[in-house]
Amino acid sequence: MDKKLSKAELMDLIDSLNPKIKKSLKNTSYQDRNDLEQEIKLKIIESYEKIAAIEAPNFEEFLTEFLIKQKQ
Repeated sequence: MDKKLSKAELMDLIDSLNPKIKKSLKNTSYQDRNDLEQEIKLKIIESYEKIAAIEAPNFEEFLTEFLIKQKQ
């Protein structure tokens, strides 16, 4: 994943998950729903930022590193 999502795209992603979030919130008390909804959305954003920051090698880099380790 070389391309990071823009803020608008990330908000679209959260909006697409909103029905599932709302459905899950029905299991909590009414007073806690708004706070929990904000926490869930915040965790989604934080998780995306962590995943987007991971730099995995492409296949060529992986294969080169693997072959070098095999020679040792």
